Amino acid sequence: MGERKQNADDINDIYESFGQSQMLFVSDVENILSTTLEDRKKEEPNYEFPNVVEKAHTYAKRFSTFTSASEPSYVKDTLSKNGLRPHEIVMLGNLCPDNLDEALHLIPTLKTHIGEDTEKIDNALNEIHKFCRQ
Repeated sequence: MGERKQNADDINDIYESFGQSQMLFVSDVENILSTTLEDRKKEEPNYEFPNVVEKAHTYAKRFSTFTSASEPSYVKDTLSKNGLRPHEIVMLGNLCPDNLDEALHLIPTLKTHIGEDTEKIDNALNEIHKFCRQ
């Protein structure tokens, strides 16, 4: 019984540690990992990421949607002013859908923003397309 309580406490501690976390664009992950690697290589020139981190870094470089480190925060700030929720903003930025239909298909919660007007989502897509890699 004591071991079970300990496991529950561990899970609660892990859950609470995510309380202040934020969703990240794949581009954010790529920037964080690239900066970390550069910093570690300055300290130890032969430093290499462990295999699993290297795979995550390779994935992030491959699927990163923004070309500069400042673009993700600009997109998040701009789109949050449009009333989009953080998970919708990050999914739009990571997926870069081509049009409204594709965005609604990939991110069904966007339908709650439509009402009689699609302007909010169209504006969000236009803003994201300014920065998405092609």
